[in-house]
Amino acid sequence: MKINKEKIGKNVITISLATAGIISTTTGIILNKMEFTPSKVKVTITEKRIAKKKTNIPKLKEIEVEVNMPISVNINDYIENIEEIDEKILKKFKLDTSLVNGKEPGTYTYTISYKDKKYNGNIIVKEKELPNIESMTLKEINIEKNTALPKNLNDYIVEDIPEEARDKIIIDTSKVNISIASTYQYTVTYKDKIYTGKITVFEPQSVIKEENKPTKEEEKDKEEQKEPEKTPEPQPTPTEPDNKDEDKNNKDETNS
Repeated sequence: MKINKEKIGKNVITISLATAGIISTTTGIILNKMEFTPSKVKVTITEKRIAKKKTNIPKLKEIEVEVNMPISVNINDYIENIEEIDEKILKKFKLDTSLVNGKEPGTYTYTISYKDKKYNGNIIVKEKELPNIESMTLKEINIEKNTALPKNLNDYIVEDIPEEARDKIIIDTSKVNISIASTYQYTVTYKDKIYTGKITVFEPQSVIKEENKPTKEEEKDKEEQKEPEKTPEPQPTPTEPDNKDEDKNNKDETNS
């Protein structure tokens, strides 16, 4: 009797699949009838900290200070990557600000040195922030020819100027010729604003000073003190000499 192995194999597979389906269906029914409570699992995510790499190369800041203000001597104020510098190395850094002139606006160089290496940065000394002046009213100035121009700020500007702004106001009278009578322009500059005014140079006038002029009473007294003019006395009319006597004498001398 021959056994058909191929047929037997197909039957076994069919039976196995059928059995698996029955088991799956039964398991599903049982699970539906059971009260299933999923368990809670707490998951904690931790961030891995990466230590910053230490270095001995400083990144320097650009420092700004106002004119006449003190400059910091703390080296930490000049280094941008201070957290990356090893503390032992940081203590060996040396700061040099000897080239910085804090009294004059400008850009200066400072140096941080470590062993035989030097690192340069900039310190900007800037002008002190000036107060805002909304507007200025300039005066019209009249001066006599060949007279010196005013030097006081109040002679040119009507408003009261704050003390901290007075030194920053520029008055330009270069176009005024005090030796020629005429009308000229002058300018006043503050920050970026320019104001224009007028200066008139006039010819001097000859004025008689009243203090030197005598009063009416003084003139009257002078008139009274004058001596009256004397009338000259009449002089006698000169007469001609008598020539008869002379002729007589001459005749007597001849006869003798």
